[in-house]
Amino acid sequence: MRARHTVLGMLLVASAAAGACEGLVASDGWIRQPPPGSPHAAGYLVLTNAGKRAITIERVASPDFEAAMLHETRYSDGRAQMRHVHSLELAPGERVEARPGGLHVMLMRPRIALTADALIELDITCAAGAPVAAWLSVRRSPPPSSAPDTED
Repeated sequence: MRARHTVLGMLLVASAAAGACEGLVASDGWIRQPPPGSPHAAGYLVLTNAGKRAITIERVASPDFEAAMLHETRYSDGRAQMRHVHSLELAPGERVEARPGGLHVMLMRPRIALTADALIELDITCAAGAPVAAWLSVRRSPPPSSAPDTED
């Protein structure tokens, strides 16, 4: 399994270097396997700007879902609220981790069965250029490094 993630990581770096979203590296992508018949899923990944210029992510999409968008969970007075993130800017060298309880990709109305170990394509579009493809692995439980983000 680790070898497959390494290969996917190398492919992601290669696709990012090809032009669109120059410098964007997407890694460690995963989706928590939703209950059967669920119309929604949440996707998580690490986005890094390895380039020399700021990157503005303006859209996410997936051929495996009818709709996708960036969301952020915010906590106020002990209550969680989800908000649409219209764009996400990454400064050179900046790393942003989408994880449970924080920034995430909201995926709606799957077109395929979301079985464990399935790979889901996520297309990330920046202000200029063609989309960069990232891959999210469907998992029954989160990887050990993906602790929820909560406010104290």
